[in-house]
Amino acid sequence: MKKYGETVRRIREQKGYTMQQLAEGILSVSFLSKFERGESDISLSYIIRLLERLSLTFEEFFYLHDSVGPGELEHFFDKANEAYVNRDLEQLTQLRKIALDKWEIHGLETFRCNLVMLGVYECIIRGEKTTSTGDSLEFLYAYLFEVEIWGYYELRLYNSTMFLMPPEMVITLSKNAFEKSSRFGKLKKTDKTIIAILMNTLTYMMGGAVPYVEQYKVFLGYLESLDIPEDDLYIRNTQLQIKGIYEIKIGNRVKGIDMVQKTISIFTDLGSNELAATAENYLNIVLDEKK
Repeated sequence: MKKYGETVRRIREQKGYTMQQLAEGILSVSFLSKFERGESDISLSYIIRLLERLSLTFEEFFYLHDSVGPGELEHFFDKANEAYVNRDLEQLTQLRKIALDKWEIHGLETFRCNLVMLGVYECIIRGEKTTSTGDSLEFLYAYLFEVEIWGYYELRLYNSTMFLMPPEMVITLSKNAFEKSSRFGKLKKTDKTIIAILMNTLTYMMGGAVPYVEQYKVFLGYLESLDIPEDDLYIRNTQLQIKGIYEIKIGNRVKGIDMVQKTISIFTDLGSNELAATAENYLNIVLDEKK
C-alpha cells in the first residue's frame, strides 16, 4: 500500500519545494524526511498545515494519492497533444469522456481545466466558433492566475493551451510561468517544460504579421539564462531555428534563412527527418508571408 508520505514527497518535488521550505515552522526536517520515506506517520494537524503550504485541498491530495501515478500527467497531456496535432476527433472524444467522468466524480478544478482544453481543441478541429469556447478560456485564465504556485500540472496545462490565447495573455502568463518556476531547481521534467514554454512563447511572438520584438528579446533573455545541457541537441538546434525566424521577421532575410537552413541540415544529418521537414515547412510559410 502506498504511503501518504511518498505522495507528499512527489507533490513537494513537483511544486519545487525543498524539505526545509515545506517543513519550516511546521515540523522538523528530519521528521518530514522520515514521513516521506514511509518510516513514520504524522498527526492530522501536521498534514493540514503541509497541504495548506502546498496549496492543496484534502480532496485533491487523496485523489493524487489514490489515482495518479507518476507518469499519468505526462500520458494525459501527450495523448491530448497527439490527438490535436493529428486532428483525431475520435481520440479527443474518448479523452474528453474520461475527463468528464473524473470531473463529475471528484469535482476538482484541474479536471474542469482538462475538459476546457479538450473542448477547445475539438472546436478548433471542427472549425466551430462558439461563445462557450471564449467562456471556457476565461475559466483557464482565472485558474492560472489564481494558483499561487505553479507545479508541473500548471506548466503542462499552459504549454498545451498557449497558442489558443491572445498575445497579451501569453506575454503575461509566460512571464508568470518563468518567475514562478525559479523554485524548481534541477527537477528535470519541469525544467524541460519551462524551456518548452519559453521556446513556444518566442515562436508565438514571431507568429503574427507584426512581430513583438521587445517582448521577444525579454523571453530570449529568460531562455538564455537557463542551463541547457550541451548534449540536448534538439533544444539547442530549435533555439537556432527560432533565432533564424526572428532575423527573417525583422528584415535580416539572408542571415535568418542561413540560420534556419543550418537547423534543417543538422536535423537531417542526425536522421531526424520529420523534424527537418517540419522546420523546412515552417521556413517556407514564413518566407511566403514576407513576400
